[in-house]
Amino acid sequence: MEEKSGIVAFAFGTPFTISSNKEISRIASQKALELEVPVFTQLDIRVEPEVHVEYIGGEFNDPPPTLRIARAAVKWAKEKEIKNLLIVAAKPHLWRCKRDLVQAILEAEAKIEVWVCDEEINSYPEDSWFCPDSTQERVRSRKLWNKRERILNFLPFFLYKLVAK
Repeated sequence: MEEKSGIVAFAFGTPFTISSNKEISRIASQKALELEVPVFTQLDIRVEPEVHVEYIGGEFNDPPPTLRIARAAVKWAKEKEIKNLLIVAAKPHLWRCKRDLVQAILEAEAKIEVWVCDEEINSYPEDSWFCPDSTQERVRSRKLWNKRERILNFLPFFLYKLVAK
């Protein structure tokens, strides 16, 4: 990745103190420092102070939808002339983060490649992403997550865009 890169970190539940968001924050920080790249994220992710970070607007405990984050990340990347975006997200959320980011790139007619921090994400035990102490019920267990995610997985994208608003 010789061209300018950046990281998009997607929270998995709220608040920033839950273990999944701490792990996403850790991975995003480590990768940003290693590659010397900026991070775009939401309020429930807290990167190390030496990492350049920009946040999507919103409020604590009321995170924006994945697609809105993806669109804002693409806008940010275009403004910064970033050509490669690396995704950091919880493994159960990863497929949708990637899909939404790719769709946002297509909508913006941007020339941006998407990469995933697979090795780092896969090193965290998959069931550990779910946090019973999250204020978002859907990320408290795999059962609750799958109940919602199955619907989103089969929803045609034009309908998903309406739901994601």
